[in-house]
Amino acid sequence: MECEMCGARVDKLKKIKVDGAILSVCQKCERFGTPVESMRVYDDRGSKGSTQVNVPVKPVIIQRKPNRTRNSEKEIESLEIVPEYAEVIRLAREKTGMSQDEMADKLREKRTLISAIERGGIKPDIKTARKIENLLKIKILEEF
Repeated sequence: MECEMCGARVDKLKKIKVDGAILSVCQKCERFGTPVESMRVYDDRGSKGSTQVNVPVKPVIIQRKPNRTRNSEKEIESLEIVPEYAEVIRLAREKTGMSQDEMADKLREKRTLISAIERGGIKPDIKTARKIENLLKIKILEEF
């Protein structure tokens, strides 16, 4: 048998995964990848259409975002944007000497959204309003 990585002729090969490819390699080359083991997988037709695939030995760790608590949902529901939000935002931005483009970049929003908010054409959602409050050090959200 021949190593698929270095070409050496050996009696025994091991299967490893290297950059997504499964290779049969010699003992010297196995350190370059992750060992895999064989596992039988069945399709919808049952055992007749079964195939053999290679599965990495390392476990996969899935991180999940924590669920939002009911308290934070209630808190958001009880917040409202002040009626004069457009003027407050525009004056605060101008006071800092920031352009609409700069503000949009810092908030990771589009300049057209910032422009529409400042002229009162669009009311920002709670998330965007909080980002604006933090950036400009102003208060545009109030509890009702």
